[in-house]
Amino acid sequence: MIPTWTSDCGTVTLYCGDCLDVLPTLEAGSVDAVVTDPPYGVGFKYASHDDNMTPEQWQEWASKWLPLCINAAKTVLVTGQGRLPQLARIAPWKWLLQWWKPAAMGRSPVGFNEWEPIAMYGKGSAAGKPDVIRACIVPQEDIGEHPCPKPIGWAAGQIELFPNARKVCDPFMGSGTTGVACVRLGRRFIGIEIDPGYFETAKKRIKEELRRVAFLEPKKREVQRTLLEAT
Repeated sequence: MIPTWTSDCGTVTLYCGDCLDVLPTLEAGSVDAVVTDPPYGVGFKYASHDDNMTPEQWQEWASKWLPLCINAAKTVLVTGQGRLPQLARIAPWKWLLQWWKPAAMGRSPVGFNEWEPIAMYGKGSAAGKPDVIRACIVPQEDIGEHPCPKPIGWAAGQIELFPNARKVCDPFMGSGTTGVACVRLGRRFIGIEIDPGYFETAKKRIKEELRRVAFLEPKKREVQRTLLEAT
């Protein structure tokens, strides 16, 4: 599948399409880590996605994309909300993390809470394997029109656990938070988003972060060549 947009520096590749179509085109183990927060069928009002799924429907859908993620990446991190038991039926996760949202509450099929579990699959080893990832809360209006944006600290906290993960993929890119975190941390990024509007929001945010990072980079000093080198 041909990428919809690739950055001039070649570190970011974005696909506007269904991850069920894009993920099979990635070679097995070609991605170091998947970091994602998929829809959970809890009724969020996405622009072009019906988020009202029964547990059975959601598990059937997840049984299609989760194995593709595990095949493409050495490590897969999925924010699980109340669907972890269903994820475990599809593939047993290795260990869990918790993303803690201080003084904030998140919606899940089992009610409201201020933490979200993160299931880890694969052979990757995290530095320290902390029990909790703390993430700041980013105002939704700073993200765009996405109904369920994640703060950059959510993605950065997970990516930084894997120093050797140089290429990261988010098959449910949404507003592009994982991509922004990757640019900020100097990692390569592959993003997939099925909704054209959210795709454009993600691309805009990632392009702005690429410009910001390039602006902050020190200019390369010109080295004056000697007369002998010039000849």
